[in-house]
Amino acid sequence: MPELNPQMAKILELMAEAMKDRPPRVTLSPVEARAQSSATFEAFWNADRPTLWAVYNREIPGPGGPVRVRLYDPGIARPAPCLIYVHGGGWVICNLDTHDGACRRLALAGAFMVASVEYRLAPEHKFPAGLEDCVAAVRWIAAHGAGWGIDPGRLAIGGDSAGANLALATLLSLRDAGDQLVRAGLLIYGAYAAATDTPSCHAYGDGSYILSSDDIDWFWGHYLNDAADKSNPLAAPLLADLRDLPPILLTACEFDPLLDDSRRLAARLEEAGTPHRFVFWPGVTHACIHMTRMLDVAQNHIEDMGSWVREQLAG
Repeated sequence: MPELNPQMAKILELMAEAMKDRPPRVTLSPVEARAQSSATFEAFWNADRPTLWAVYNREIPGPGGPVRVRLYDPGIARPAPCLIYVHGGGWVICNLDTHDGACRRLALAGAFMVASVEYRLAPEHKFPAGLEDCVAAVRWIAAHGAGWGIDPGRLAIGGDSAGANLALATLLSLRDAGDQLVRAGLLIYGAYAAATDTPSCHAYGDGSYILSSDDIDWFWGHYLNDAADKSNPLAAPLLADLRDLPPILLTACEFDPLLDDSRRLAARLEEAGTPHRFVFWPGVTHACIHMTRMLDVAQNHIEDMGSWVREQLAG
C-alpha cells in the first residue's frame, strides 16, 4: 500500500487545520481564489527562500501587452544558461511571488539563471492567451536575452502543474513553427488532459491531498473556452504528436490526482521516440517542491532537477 512520507503527512495535517474554516476553492471566484492562495500559501512556503546574488524584475513585450519576467541570477559566469520557468496554479491562480522560493532553489541547484514568466491568467484571458505569452517570452529571450547575460543557445523551459502543461505546449508550438530555440523541457507534476476519470483521480482526488478532482475540473472550466478546446493538442498536450521534441524530464508525485497524466504522457513520449526520463516521487503530494522548509525530500528533488537541466545545457 502507498505510504505518505511522515513529513508530508504532518504538512497535510497542518494544512487541513489552517483551511478548516475557509471555503473550498471551487466555491470561490477566481479573484477570491487568488487572494486565498496568497494568504495561505505564498508567505508560509516562501518564508525560508534562499538569497541569490541578484534578482531582477523585468518586462518584455507580449501579444496582449507587457509580460512580467523575474530573472534569478545565482552569480554564475556570463553568458549563462537559462531555465525559462512557467508557474503553476491551474492557469487561474499563482504568480511570480508564489513560486519565488522554488525558482531561487532551482537556480542555485542547477547553477543557471531562471527567467520566471508571469503569463496572463484565466478566465479573464482564456486559452490560448497564457500560452501565447509563454511562446513570446521564449522568442524574446532567444533574441534579446544576451542583454541580460543569458546565452541564447542554452535555453530550457520548465514548469509545474498547469505550468508544465504550458511548457510542453510551448515546445509543441515552437516545433510546429520550425523554431529550435530550446534544448530541454522540465515538466513537474503536470496536467496534460482535461479529464478526471482516471485511477489517480479516484484514489487521490477527494481533497485530502491538496489538489482535488473538483479543483481540476474548476481550473479547466476557467481555462478553456468550450468543450472543443478539450481536444486541442495545445490545450491538452497528451493528445499531441510528441515527436521531434527536445529531451524531457517528467516528474510525478505518488499522492496526486494528476499522477496518471504523467504516466500516460511518459508512455506517449516513449511511443513517439522522444528522449525523456520519467521520475516518480513516492510518498508526496502535488505542490511538494514548495515545501522545503518542512519536507526534506523536496530539496532533493529540486537538486536532481537542477542537475538534469544543467547537464542538458552544458557545452
